[in-house]
Amino acid sequence: MSFIKPGQLRKIVSCNLEFDQSQIYPGNLVEMTLNTKLKDSSVINSNASNITINFADYYFELEGGAVVHEKTRTKMTVKIADDTYNDPFVNVTVRLRRKKSIQWHMKLPILYDVRQRVVFRGGNGYDPRSNSDNGYKKIPITKRVNLEFIDNEQTLTNNSDPAIIGKNGPNLELHVSLIGSKQSGKFIKIKIRSEDGDQLVKYLKVGVGWLEIQTIGGKGGISKYGGKGGNGGDVTVFITPEARPHYDQIFIENFGGEGGELWRPRIDGQQMGPFGDNGTVEIIEWTE
Repeated sequence: MSFIKPGQLRKIVSCNLEFDQSQIYPGNLVEMTLNTKLKDSSVINSNASNITINFADYYFELEGGAVVHEKTRTKMTVKIADDTYNDPFVNVTVRLRRKKSIQWHMKLPILYDVRQRVVFRGGNGYDPRSNSDNGYKKIPITKRVNLEFIDNEQTLTNNSDPAIIGKNGPNLELHVSLIGSKQSGKFIKIKIRSEDGDQLVKYLKVGVGWLEIQTIGGKGGISKYGGKGGNGGDVTVFITPEARPHYDQIFIENFGGEGGELWRPRIDGQQMGPFGDNGTVEIIEWTE
C-alpha cells in the first residue's frame, strides 16, 4: 500500500487510466498507468508515484476481451484476447479504495481493422563472444580482437559447423476459413500451427485489417567466412473456397536469416556470410 498524505484524500477529485487506445487490438499487450487529479488541477501519475498514490490505492475491474498480464503499484499491462469478435469490447473500471465515489469507467472497443502480427524465428548461430560455460575456454586472438570463447574444433574457421549456421524458421500450417459473428458480419479465421507444436488462432474482419505471419531464419554465427543464415520456414496454407477471395488480407514473410559476421573482416569489403534461403508457400484448397 502506498501512503496518501493526511488531508490529501479530500483533495482528490477524479481519476483515469492513461494508455494508447490505438493499441487495443487482438493479441496485443497494452501498458496502462493511473492518473489521480487533485483540486488544484495537478495530476499524480502512478508511474512517478511509487510511494504516494498508485494502483495499490485503487480497486481495478476488467471485464470482456482482456486479462491482466502483469500489474505492479506503478503500472499495469493488459493482454487483449484474440477471440472476442462476437463482442469486441473491454470494460474497465477503477475505484479509489478509501473514497469509492472517485471512480472511472470506460468501454473500450477492440480494433479488428488494424495490422496484427505473429512472429516465429529460428535461433541464431553460435557467437563465441557471448558468455558461456559449456566447455569453452578463453583464448585472446590478438591485442585488437579478443573473442572470449573458442572450442577445440576451431569453430571460428569451420564454416560448415552446424553450430555456426543459423537455425531454420519453423515450418507452419495455416487453416483459413470464413465464419460469421453475432453483430459484426463475417470474419476470416486463421488457425496457425508450427512444427514445434505451437498453436494459435487469429481473426480478421472481412475487408479490413490484415495479418502478417513471419517465420524467419536465424542469423548465422561468427566464423572465418561468416556463418550462413537459417532458411525461412515453409508454409502450407489450407484455405476454403469461401475464404479464398480474402487471402490478400494475409501476408506471409518467410525470409532467410542474415549471414553471420566474419571474425576477421576481409579487406575486399565482405562483412558477413550468406543469407539463408527463403521458405516456400503452398496453397491447398480445403473443406472444413
